[in-house]
Amino acid sequence: MRKLPFLRRTMLMTPGNRPERIKKALTYKCDALVIDLEDSIPAAQKETARQITSETIRSLTGARQEICVRINGLDSAHGMADLRALPLSLIDSLMVPKVESSQSLLELEDHLKMLQVDRDQKHRLQLIVMLETPRGILNALTIADTLSRTTAVFFGSGDYCSATGAKVTATSLQYPRSVVSAAAAACKMQAIDAAFFERVKDAEATREDALLAREFGFCGKVVFHPNQIDAVNEVFSPSDAEVVAAEKLIANYHDSIKKGFGTAVVDGAFVAVDLIAPAQRTVDLSRFLKALK
Repeated sequence: MRKLPFLRRTMLMTPGNRPERIKKALTYKCDALVIDLEDSIPAAQKETARQITSETIRSLTGARQEICVRINGLDSAHGMADLRALPLSLIDSLMVPKVESSQSLLELEDHLKMLQVDRDQKHRLQLIVMLETPRGILNALTIADTLSRTTAVFFGSGDYCSATGAKVTATSLQYPRSVVSAAAAACKMQAIDAAFFERVKDAEATREDALLAREFGFCGKVVFHPNQIDAVNEVFSPSDAEVVAAEKLIANYHDSIKKGFGTAVVDGAFVAVDLIAPAQRTVDLSRFLKALK
């Protein structure tokens, strides 16, 4: 198991029927490897992909990334077959697609208990819940608040826009991104943004999309191509200047408190208590990243 809490700036999605690509992905600087058994696998190859994924995970040694598997939906026979076949004790997290209600997660929890997935494990298997449909978005808070093993919610823009008829643009994604970010924050968990798949080899286009996601409060993105990794990691990592500014803000605010004032002015900007938490998160993330080196 990797060090907790997991850093999820970049989650590289890799088809579960391609063992050479799974192993190659471990050489990249992504924070998490997501082995996919769902959309990237044709129905006729589900069983083969399940077997390859299980065998490949068993062969992995010394992986520094979080090992995550995107299973098929539990409303299909493939989802339960995934749970039975996977070496769950060797997996850090499951990505659960198209969740629309608390009930589906409660049913998943029952299945995990029957499989005794947490037995003899130092850390519980985590869930990354995917909100990809209009119903899932509208039930975001209830879904995120259902299970304690859920540590992140993911926004899937492709299926959402397919269902609504919207185009995949910054404007059309503003509402669902806001909802997913708010639900995650309310439950004190991570918000992961959709992959940028319009021009996957264009690092600068990926960077621009990641900057938008960061503005909404997301902590990372799913990526599809190695060219996307460095750009997204950079966007979701605080710069030296941001860390210095955050430390200065915190120090000046606390100095003002000691003097009996509830607010402060730092470099001409008004500072109140609501800015302290974001500044502290910046400092904490910087320290966490340095500790990983």
